[in-house]
Amino acid sequence: MAILVDELREYPDAALPFTSWCHMATDGAFEELHAFAARLGLRRAWFQRDHYDLPPHGREAAVALGAEEVPTGELLRRMAGPRGDRTRRRGLAPAGVAWLHGGAGPAVLRFAPGSLVVIGGPPGAGKSTLAARVVDRARVPVLDPDDTRDARGLDWQEALAVWRADLGAALVSGSGAVAVTTALRHGHRLGLAKAADAAGVPAHLVLLDAGAEACRAGRASHGAPRISDGLFEHLLREWEAFRRTLAAASDAEPFASATILDRAAADRLRRVLL
Repeated sequence: MAILVDELREYPDAALPFTSWCHMATDGAFEELHAFAARLGLRRAWFQRDHYDLPPHGREAAVALGAEEVPTGELLRRMAGPRGDRTRRRGLAPAGVAWLHGGAGPAVLRFAPGSLVVIGGPPGAGKSTLAARVVDRARVPVLDPDDTRDARGLDWQEALAVWRADLGAALVSGSGAVAVTTALRHGHRLGLAKAADAAGVPAHLVLLDAGAEACRAGRASHGAPRISDGLFEHLLREWEAFRRTLAAASDAEPFASATILDRAAADRLRRVLL
């Protein structure tokens, strides 16, 4: 449990003895926050549903007693109570392995600028559709080897080589990148993580959790298949194996995070931000 204070802000129209104020909140139990506030001489009646307001001298005293100084955005993401709950529903900064289910998931996934975000999962799950909807291509390059193959008229191995080179260049440039690929094979994932590491940026997985029948239906809706039936079914089995691995994992090594979304959570997602 931590007590959190954010930056002082000016409220020139406040009809109060002070015009500079900050928030004091907690990422734990409110009783701990109330006990800390009492040490500062604050009345319980001054509690604002999920935080206390502090003037400059109150903030200084709170920090002296061990309160953690954080930006307002971090305080909102971490704080207990209704305001923190709303912030976490609107946006999530992924870490570790997170399974998002249903329509209560976040509307935004936020990653550090310059990151590599891999939108992966089984074939037919809707990776390209999701990337087209939630990533602003004007700000972050979206790299899909299928698009590379179609745009340049290359065979698959040539397209992969060009795609890898484009991905490495985007990461080195500092723009970050969203890679759209199944990422089911261990060697493929390792190559992606190494490309990010070579550029000195974190790599994250965003995976669509779709069952075999849903993937087959998705594939059928796209017209002529891009891969053979045998390879398609093999990749579905690889997804099930990787899914079991993730379910038993506490971290996403060598990735900084793995976020797995079911269909409802994917439908709720509105933006992936780098």
